[in-house]
Amino acid sequence: MKHQITKGFEFYYDHPLKDPVIIPSLENLTRNLIRVNEPNGNILAFGMIESDLVLSGEKVVYDPQSTVRPISFKKNGSNAVELALVLNMSEAAKLSGEIKLDRICAKIFDDESCSLLIIKDGAKGAYLFDGRNSDAETIPVFLTDRVWTIGSGDIFSTMFATCWFDGMSAKESAHHASLATALYCNSKEISEVKNLSSDRFKPLHIVNVPSHQVYLAGPFFTMAERWIINETWKSLRGFGLSVFSPFHDVGLGKADDVVKKDIQGLDVGCSL
Repeated sequence: MKHQITKGFEFYYDHPLKDPVIIPSLENLTRNLIRVNEPNGNILAFGMIESDLVLSGEKVVYDPQSTVRPISFKKNGSNAVELALVLNMSEAAKLSGEIKLDRICAKIFDDESCSLLIIKDGAKGAYLFDGRNSDAETIPVFLTDRVWTIGSGDIFSTMFATCWFDGMSAKESAHHASLATALYCNSKEISEVKNLSSDRFKPLHIVNVPSHQVYLAGPFFTMAERWIINETWKSLRGFGLSVFSPFHDVGLGKADDVVKKDIQGLDVGCSL
């Protein structure tokens, strides 16, 4: 089934932790409507910039892929006999309007009528809920030599869908998806994903999340220096860390005005 669009899009990333710049602007975008009807088939669907989806299938895996405006699976009348939602924590919070994980989970199960819910939470791994009243099953991430995040969500959802459609359990499918994602993030190569038998990477279990404050030190006298400080600050806060940044929290000024406040920020971090 092919659907032609009138205009394509480009994505530009300053670095892998930054939201992409999308060209052309989405302000005047006219969205298409794509219908996929496979009553006895399986569907893997990703949220799209230029199109809304109406899906009908036996097993459906849906990944909205938008931290800004994730679209509900049910919004346009989509349905599935078995629906698995794959979200990151930001998407889950926006879709549900909730903050706490248990309330997020309950609201999404009620609103979307899904069978499975996977919520990815960065280095903490992913939480798998196999049914509305199930406890969270933690799916670990894997410790790699390096991390390339662009495209990693595609790999996770694709591998999960492939395994789940082939009859694997949700837990086993999610585990395979996490390992495949680690292989891709380490190499940037999709070809590495097939090597799931690799024992090169070990699961990473974060039991205690660091609670200390990060002191972000660095010069901010030129535009380039301020850009680096600002991007680092946003990225660290995006990980859920508490960050003290002299540039953001104190600002520019004479030494007599700012040094004492800078040191106070350092003292607070050391005392936590």
